[in-house]
Amino acid sequence: MNIFLVEDERWALEELKTLFQSYEEEHRIFAFGNGEDALAAAARAQPHLVLTDINMPGMDGLELISELSKADPAVKGIILSVHDEFEYARQGVKIGVVDYLLKPVKKDALYLSIDKAINGIRNEQRQREERMNWSISRMLFASCPAEEEMAAPFYGHGYLMALLLLGNWGAHRGWQDTGIHNSELRSQIVYGTVREEDIHCLDLDSRRKIILVPVAADSGKCGMESRLIALFQRMDESVQLSYVFKNANERLSKCFALLNRRLEENMRLGMPTCISPDARTMDADISGIWDKVRMMETLFSQGDLRRGTEMIHKITAELKRKKITMRQLQGFIRDLLYSLQFKWRLSQQGRVDQPKMQDELLSSLNELSSYEELNGWLSAKIMNLHPGRESKAMKPKSMIPLLMQWIHSHYQHNICLQQFAADHHVSLGYLSKLFKNQTGCTFSDYLIHYRIGKAKILLTEGMERLSDVSGLVGYEDAKHFSHVFKKIVGESPQAYAKRTK
Repeated sequence: MNIFLVEDERWALEELKTLFQSYEEEHRIFAFGNGEDALAAAARAQPHLVLTDINMPGMDGLELISELSKADPAVKGIILSVHDEFEYARQGVKIGVVDYLLKPVKKDALYLSIDKAINGIRNEQRQREERMNWSISRMLFASCPAEEEMAAPFYGHGYLMALLLLGNWGAHRGWQDTGIHNSELRSQIVYGTVREEDIHCLDLDSRRKIILVPVAADSGKCGMESRLIALFQRMDESVQLSYVFKNANERLSKCFALLNRRLEENMRLGMPTCISPDARTMDADISGIWDKVRMMETLFSQGDLRRGTEMIHKITAELKRKKITMRQLQGFIRDLLYSLQFKWRLSQQGRVDQPKMQDELLSSLNELSSYEELNGWLSAKIMNLHPGRESKAMKPKSMIPLLMQWIHSHYQHNICLQQFAADHHVSLGYLSKLFKNQTGCTFSDYLIHYRIGKAKILLTEGMERLSDVSGLVGYEDAKHFSHVFKKIVGESPQAYAKRTK
């Protein structure tokens, strides 16, 4: 915060400046030799706390605090005086004076008074911010009456309004995992005459933030827009940003609905997206990917699960290269799964519950944050649809898709191929040979790589404790897990987490 020191005696002012060096790490300290200079400087840097001598030539301390409080009623003052007069203290209380210190002031007494004042200002700021954020939330989600005291400024002023989404709508990683704080965002977007305290930044949920920056005229829009885009580019996160300029007398709820709609239409999976007010995104040409889909379908039908899953990886890699929007991706995945479902299940007189599948699909896709996650999710979905899973008279060679689905569902537990073979009354040796023929690897190797893949996702999402990660992917011994991880990935879990954050 900004702290003003005002003292007309030069030696006394120098002493105050020395004493306040301990506050310079967290606060901005300004020193003035008279009240007039302090009042003029307040137009450039509005003070939060003013420590001033009361008796000065020209404008005295009480007059200075009175004038400053007209511009900002929240400003607090501490008076220094050689006179112990009750009238001074009584007048000061009316204009925000929180303490009255007699000269010469002892260092410990001064620090105690300053610390108490700073804590009081912070508490008031926090309470004021909470009330303001609550009011803004009401205006975003409902038509809050313009007559309300806190709502009124937002209806009569233009604003740059930005919606920031971390990852995806239902992603498990939230802003609290990034270490990025709202105060940091506010400080980086300060521009021109806009002060940090004029900028509102609030969390709507664990993944969404709203930023509101006042824009006085059209001339300031370009600079403010550049500032916002620069902030977006500095973020080392997969952030979806949509922004718009709200006109005076335009409701926040209308602009908020527009920002959400633009995100739904233009955001991309696993990559930062900045959506300007005039953004027009065309669907990418993905017709060629359907050739890979038909090849993948044939491979699965022939029982070649290894090459089939490799083709899924090629499909997701091509989708990533095309940089398609989430909207187009959802449409493609929906059509892909419906096509396979009808071809593989309808022939067995299976019933396709289309509405239920669509709801589940959208909910699941909104939880994904990367194409790596999409690849694993899509492989599991297709394996779940593969013919033979629900057959009562299942042949051993038709069990491999079911076995892979069993791994995907139970990898967190202590599972083994012997257990599956015994449960399904099939020869362990024959099942092991079939698994390797169809997948290209042994059961043990497949399980290890699947577990490590899940561990990579947890580490990328911000999970820090190695014991927690290892336990969640089926390893009781964290040291053994770390050894396996380094052998598969080529680096330790800690190094991988640090590199991918």
